[in-house]
Amino acid sequence: MKPAARVAAFVTLLVVVFAVAALAGGAIDPEGDDEGSDHADDAQTGHGGMQAADHADRAAGAHAAGSEAAGHGGASAATPAGVASSHGGYRLVAGATRFAAGRAAPLTFEILDTSGKAVRDFDTEQARRMHVIVVRRDLRRYQHLHPVQGAGGAWATPLTLPDAGVYRAFADFRIAGEQHTLGVDLFVPGDFEPRDLPAASRTAAVDGYEVAFHEHPGEAGFYVRRGGKLVTDLQPYLGARGHLVALREGDLAYEHVHPDPGPPPEIAFHLAGSEPGTYRLFLQFRHAGRVHTAAFTRVVA
Repeated sequence: MKPAARVAAFVTLLVVVFAVAALAGGAIDPEGDDEGSDHADDAQTGHGGMQAADHADRAAGAHAAGSEAAGHGGASAATPAGVASSHGGYRLVAGATRFAAGRAAPLTFEILDTSGKAVRDFDTEQARRMHVIVVRRDLRRYQHLHPVQGAGGAWATPLTLPDAGVYRAFADFRIAGEQHTLGVDLFVPGDFEPRDLPAASRTAAVDGYEVAFHEHPGEAGFYVRRGGKLVTDLQPYLGARGHLVALREGDLAYEHVHPDPGPPPEIAFHLAGSEPGTYRLFLQFRHAGRVHTAAFTRVVA
């Protein structure tokens, strides 16, 4: 498809996306009853373009929680996941990369193969065919989005970047059983003062919940409490009891981990061998019909 035709396809797709979001009555609102919180240490949980997410989560829950325990990034050890826009025979090409602070605008992109054609066939991974993670480069303002794909292969989702700065968008997907993560920078003009990360901590508070983090060699575990009592009835979120994204300060090397099978109340994850550095961990879990995001700073000596 020629560039002009692709742009036209983008525009048509975006009209549909925003119309669906409007009809969904809160599908792009992180404060909506079903979707989650934006108050976890500047973390935002958004789900642009999600349709009938609740029943999909519940239907996929039992199978995925037991079978999808491994983490993924989609790059070799020599090339950390997410630091490049082209890798493994695929290339991420974004539409507009400049956004106005606090204003909703479309994030559009294609995944192109070696022939320059838009890829249309993606595997379903955790109840979705495409996951998009957006975070400011100081590891603030985290969002987890699920775009929709048009007939021509282009993906689109509404996106609001609340403050000035440079953000990184990660497209996390699987093709023919192989995981890939490609990244692109997004820019919001204006005065920007990067914020230091909070000190490393084993606890985090979010939306009235207290989350405790403990670590063993190669494994991380989390316990969720509310009012001092362990939460034992977490609901499936995208087919699992929780999701964990780890980003390394500096290059933003990316790792997305699914929980190990195991009984509640612990949410346990297998972590790949981490190189020395400072990492930001974003744990997402669902309870009482809402998705919550707890953020932790982790230092690896």
